[in-house]
Amino acid sequence: MLDVLAADSDQGRVYRALTTRGRLHREFLAHDTGLAPAAVRKALRELAELDLVVEVGRGTDLWEAAPPAQAMSMVLREEESRRLKLWQVGAELDRLYQQARSGTGCSRHVEPVEHPARLIMLTTRLQDKATEQVRWLDRPPYYSKPHHFRAQEEIQAGRMAEGVRYRTIYSQNVYDDPELFAAMTRMADLGENVRLLSELPVKLTIGDDQIALLVPEPDRTGLDGSLVVHASGLLNALCGLFETLWTLAMPVSTETEQDQLSDRDRSIIMLMAAGATDETIARRLHLSRRTVVRRIAALLDRLGATTRFQAGVQAAKRGLL
Repeated sequence: MLDVLAADSDQGRVYRALTTRGRLHREFLAHDTGLAPAAVRKALRELAELDLVVEVGRGTDLWEAAPPAQAMSMVLREEESRRLKLWQVGAELDRLYQQARSGTGCSRHVEPVEHPARLIMLTTRLQDKATEQVRWLDRPPYYSKPHHFRAQEEIQAGRMAEGVRYRTIYSQNVYDDPELFAAMTRMADLGENVRLLSELPVKLTIGDDQIALLVPEPDRTGLDGSLVVHASGLLNALCGLFETLWTLAMPVSTETEQDQLSDRDRSIIMLMAAGATDETIARRLHLSRRTVVRRIAALLDRLGATTRFQAGVQAAKRGLL
């Protein structure tokens, strides 16, 4: 929906041409916007589905735009809905955290983790006992040693081979650590279902619907305050929070056709789909901004996408990430 307000998107170019020039035939739209006829047709179809353009007379191929105020109203409603959902997730998580710390009504179901070594042990035990799935919110900072990461990969690979499903949402900071990014790719190749979100509020691991390990304030207090949450209403709420974040996260797949995209292009697509700017992508991947702009243009054309988010979706659907 935001595409219509983006001056460099196909929808944006077509809509702006119609708002500034009035009624135009599709052929003139192609000339005015510099877009290929197929791209103009696609943009008009998408805009018509949103009721932002209308064909003047059936079969005339003469088009006019709805008032810009209508477009802005639709965009603002969509963005407000998304922001409200994120605020609801944050508010519910804060409520759960305060409830857990106070022990009100849930002391039988929540216990503190006294030492980081115990948290690592409990993480292993949670995975060993899972029979259906393990859900994970994985974000920095990381406190484990290299041998802990290697051991985790072995455990996870073994459990996935036994049929346990892993779903992990990574923070986009995964790109800042080459070793962590490589580990994520290896696990995805073995069957882990991976998604990306620009920011994650907590560290969280859930085994089936039976137990969870929660690190509420990893940035401020590290692993201090970590909690074990047993089957309860509180655990159900944490599961619900994970599922909400899962719907907001960007899908990533590495199962097929990996050789058709370079590692650099895969990283560019996932970063831009997660909302990173050209400057941010250039800085994180140690590229010039001009190179990033050129590669993004080529990737959009290759994937038949008109926006960065659409490129990520198309790449994920085609197994290119």
